[in-house]
Amino acid sequence: MKKQTGILVLVGVILFIAGSAIAYASVQGASKQGGSGSTGSSATTTAVVAKNDIPAGTTGQAMVSGGLVALETLPAKSYSPTDLTALTGLTNEVLTAPVAKGHAISSTQLAASTSSISLPPGQDGVTVALTGTAGLAGYLQPGSRVDVYANITKTSPGVSSALPTPCTELAMANIEVLDVQSTQPSFSSHPSTAGRTVPASETLLLAVNPNQARNIEFLSQNETLSVVQTQNDLTAPPVGVCIGANQTTSAP
Repeated sequence: MKKQTGILVLVGVILFIAGSAIAYASVQGASKQGGSGSTGSSATTTAVVAKNDIPAGTTGQAMVSGGLVALETLPAKSYSPTDLTALTGLTNEVLTAPVAKGHAISSTQLAASTSSISLPPGQDGVTVALTGTAGLAGYLQPGSRVDVYANITKTSPGVSSALPTPCTELAMANIEVLDVQSTQPSFSSHPSTAGRTVPASETLLLAVNPNQARNIEFLSQNETLSVVQTQNDLTAPPVGVCIGANQTTSAP
């Protein structure tokens, strides 16, 4: 009887150990499955990837419309924080470096595209480089209208002219400013003990007709330009008339 009881106890112990081992293995298996699932979800990410070799200078619009890029899933180890995660990141951008097929597009490879500047029909875009004060000291904003003045200091050799030298003329009136190099907030809205910063130089992108573009090119190379912000008033001086010494109220 004691022998049978011992055998039963031994069998019970064996069954208990086996059951415990099975339960432990089940728990470990479930834990591993759960862990692998969460790891899998964080092991990949979505990025904008080149479908073909893309040369530098390609605009974001051309990349999207031409099917040169697409959203793809990448291993997390291949992803960089600067990689684009949406096609909207290419809006008004242009590639500054070539991208090979299969590589993600990085924000460090992009710059603002001038295609976002829309020229009015029949107009040319031309830039003028001015001193900070001649360029309205940073007050000028894109979309403003300006009159362009030329400060004449030279006369053509061998050409007799009654024009006094030096003199100043209104070269062109009511010109649209498409873009500006920099703007500075007014002192009244942003007062500080340091005062208001005036840029040393200013570059403007202007919309002009072809004849005006030619005049600007000549005057920029040979004379000094400045701009005046205008509301296109009716009392503007005549274009192309130079006013010089002793003629401060009327043109010659």
